[in-house]
Amino acid sequence: MRRRLPFLLMLIPASVMADPWPTVEHPGGARVERLGQHVRLNGIPMRMTRALSAAPADEIVAHYRSALGAPVAHSRVGATEVLAQWRGEHFITVTIAPLAGGASEALLSITDLRGAREAAARPTGFVLPGGSELLSDMESIDGPVSARQLVLVNAHELHANLGSFSASLAGRGLRPVGRPQAVSDDALVQGFEGPSGEARLVLVRRDGTTSAVLTLLSRNP
Repeated sequence: MRRRLPFLLMLIPASVMADPWPTVEHPGGARVERLGQHVRLNGIPMRMTRALSAAPADEIVAHYRSALGAPVAHSRVGATEVLAQWRGEHFITVTIAPLAGGASEALLSITDLRGAREAAARPTGFVLPGGSELLSDMESIDGPVSARQLVLVNAHELHANLGSFSASLAGRGLRPVGRPQAVSDDALVQGFEGPSGEARLVLVRRDGTTSAVLTLLSRNP
């Protein structure tokens, strides 16, 4: 039987042999919300859950410390407390913040470290303005809708950025909706729509640098 074991392992799907996503028990009575069915930050697979509780933050911190078990790192920034733990191929963080009326909010994030290594050289699949530095690339699938948000900076003027993004979005079948809205002399917003979905581009220029936030909503087939 021992000699047959390697052969039997070859018949088991890799998804079964891979480390399963860890689970963390939320406080009793909390309203738990799953933030997207599938989430990727800079190509890294993540699972994110928010728990809203009527209990004060210190009780929620104590609950998650117990639920995570030892060892767990604990830090505090202002009124917000963060718990962090490595668990196999996953990294878990819980951020707890107090809310009005003595309630509290906990944001649980689980990162797949194996997926992080695979995403190291992952292309964005989107043509950005030349010389741009991509700060964040967040993807989320929630039922029939896929959302993606790109945050980047570059040295181009507002309308140069608008022209570049418009060309890239046109390749996806998205066209500008009306004229860009000037929020101020150094900021504008432009919406886009098309058969595949919609997009919203926010551009802000300050001290010779333009910050861009592009949000894309796509309808899944």
